[in-house]
Amino acid sequence: MIGVVRVAVAALLLVACGTVGDARRTRVGSSDIAYATLGTAGPVVVLESGLGEDMREWRAVARALAPCVRVVMYDRPGIGRSAPRPGTAPVLADDVATQLADLLRGIGMPPPFILVGHSLGGLYVQAFARNRPQDVAAVVLVDASSPLEPPGVFVSTVPPSPGTIAAAENAGIAPSVAALLAGPPLPPVPLVVLAATDHGDTPEREALWRDVQARTAALSPQGRLEVVAGSGHFIQTDRPAAVVAAVLQVAREAGIDVSRCSFAR
Repeated sequence: MIGVVRVAVAALLLVACGTVGDARRTRVGSSDIAYATLGTAGPVVVLESGLGEDMREWRAVARALAPCVRVVMYDRPGIGRSAPRPGTAPVLADDVATQLADLLRGIGMPPPFILVGHSLGGLYVQAFARNRPQDVAAVVLVDASSPLEPPGVFVSTVPPSPGTIAAAENAGIAPSVAALLAGPPLPPVPLVVLAATDHGDTPEREALWRDVQARTAALSPQGRLEVVAGSGHFIQTDRPAAVVAAVLQVAREAGIDVSRCSFAR
């Protein structure tokens, strides 16, 4: 079924181009957060970007999903159109999850949510799911960071510039991983882990990455790995149909009706 959906979504994406509406800002705690929403009915799908990345990377996915669901994208403090983040303290996954929960509540988005996290955003949505299992219907991880990675193996050889938000997020990875490993387990919700194949790395390291992703999928009894052949790290831009199909699949597995999308039936 997921392959059929992917083909239909790929056709839809041919007309799903352009910008994703105007971002708005809202106050969350002490931060002004930029966010955008698409769709008017159905479950709420939350898209979480990777290290230092803004919401624009989700444009194709969001536009394709909008006829079926309500999509929420946002920029974390210091990124994109959100206000700067004061200070240089490490960004911790638990804090990002708490701020996201406050944002969703503040803009009137009801749980349970389908959480979609790319790269470092995968750690953030896992923190959300582990700490708020009652608010989560399903999870999709998009070539995501995992607490099961061998320490230091997949660290970038070009560290972020000191004082940037990317540096603060990077500094928070190790303590966030420790907190995830010591905290509650991932809830037993539908989970799809999408793994890219083309990171420009050695065959041995590519194989190790896929093994980490497979073990991450096993964190939920309803989890499974899907290898997205030919895609680089940004699957949501290289193969957006694969992400859309995964979201619709976990929605169905969670008992959510997404038949409003003709290609999802």
